[in-house]
Amino acid sequence: MTQTRAEKLKQLRGKLKELEEVKLKEALAKYGQAYQESGAAWNENAAWELADEEVSVLRAMVSQVKNEIRQLEHSPKLATIEVGGSKKD
Repeated sequence: MTQTRAEKLKQLRGKLKELEEVKLKEALAKYGQAYQESGAAWNENAAWELADEEVSVLRAMVSQVKNEIRQLEHSPKLATIEVGGSKKD
């Protein structure tokens, strides 16, 4: 299956919006709640550690999607983009 550059950018921007506005926002809320509930022992709280890890993973995913968008925006214009390991024109 092939996608045009515009289709791929649209897909990536949608994914980025979902990651930033929904998933990361929810993870940060859980992180804050776990931190507040843990009090002084926040570094020993399993819920806080899980929330911290989730936020880190989501931030890495956001960064990866942003890099993909940047690469597509600044790469030479191609008619199609590789999808599923094969490139078709």
